[in-house]
This record gives sequence, structure tokens and C-alpha cells, in this order.
Amino acid sequence: LVLALAPFAFDIIWIDPRASAFPGASPRNVTAIAPADPLGLLSAAPPASLVFIMTHSHVLDLAIADAALRNECIAHVGLIGSATKRARFEKRLREAGVAEDRIESLICPIGVSGIRSKEPAAIALATAAQIVMLHELCSLSSVIPAKAGTHGGHGTEQLPSGRTEKWVPAFAGMTGGGGRPS
Repeated sequence: LVLALAPFAFDIIWIDPRASAFPGASPRNVTAIAPADPLGLLSAAPPASLVFIMTHSHVLDLAIADAALRNECIAHVGLIGSATKRARFEKRLREAGVAEDRIESLICPIGVSGIRSKEPAAIALATAAQIVMLHELCSLSSVIPAKAGTHGGHGTEQLPSGRTEKWVPAFAGMTGGGGRPS
């Protein structure tokens, strides 16, 4: 997935608490972070951020989805999974008090429609297309107004690519061989 997004003009924050999950080299617009507390990074998301969740753990998926949906700076939240997983998460997010409109906006399953393959490369391609579409949507509209005090952390600092205009955290995990995103 990160390779498919490499040519685009936004930065990808690849977050995985398992440092061993990252490849030896990444594209210029990818910053790999292995924090002890991955949820803490969500509070630094700048306006119009996109979060796509693909971890090795349903428990972690739910915690990230909950935190991301509660953060009004995050314009779109995507979660790898099935319609069944979505229904389970919707129920748990409602029980946890997440706003109904944010729960309804959860993208699960992820990826553009029309691609039926369950192959990791096909899912990555469909997801990359969806991320580009959402990025364009956020760029064309003022989805979320900027607020003072919400631009700290990894979301706005100068990243290795030199670009700071968009922030697409990808919580990585089991979407490809060896636990790496495809």
C-alpha cells in the first residue's frame, strides 16, 4: 500500500508498535514510527487527516477506530475488515459513546467498490485508489476548519520528503505477507 501511494503529494505516517514490521527502506513520503502507545499519535492529527487501520489485533483496531472517530480533525477513518466486523465495531463504538454520525462515516470494508479479489495486492490497490479519492475530496473542500492548538506532533512537522500538506496515518499489520502492508 505504501508503495502504491509513494508518488502522491502527501505524507504517510506508518504507525506500528512492532518496529520489526517495517521494511529496511521506505519511500520518501513515508515516515515509519514504532511508538509504545500508537493511540497517542492520533491526537496530533492535523485537519483533514485520513486514518486507515490494518493491524494484527481486533482489540487494537477497535481502540484506534474509537480514538480516530472521536478526533474531529480526522476527516475519514477506514478499517480493513468485513461487513460482519463492521457490525461488531458499530455496536461496540455505540456502547462506548462515539457519535452516531462518526460511526456511520466509518469506512469498512476499505477500498473502492468493484474489486472482488481478496488478494493482498488487490486490496492494497483498491485502498490506494480510495485514499487518493478521499485526499482529493479533502483538498477540494474545507471539510474541517483549522483550530488553534491541534497542529502539534507528527502531523505537521517537516518530514523527510519535505512535504507537510497531508497526513495519512496507516496503522499497519496483517494486510500483506509477513505482517507488512502490501
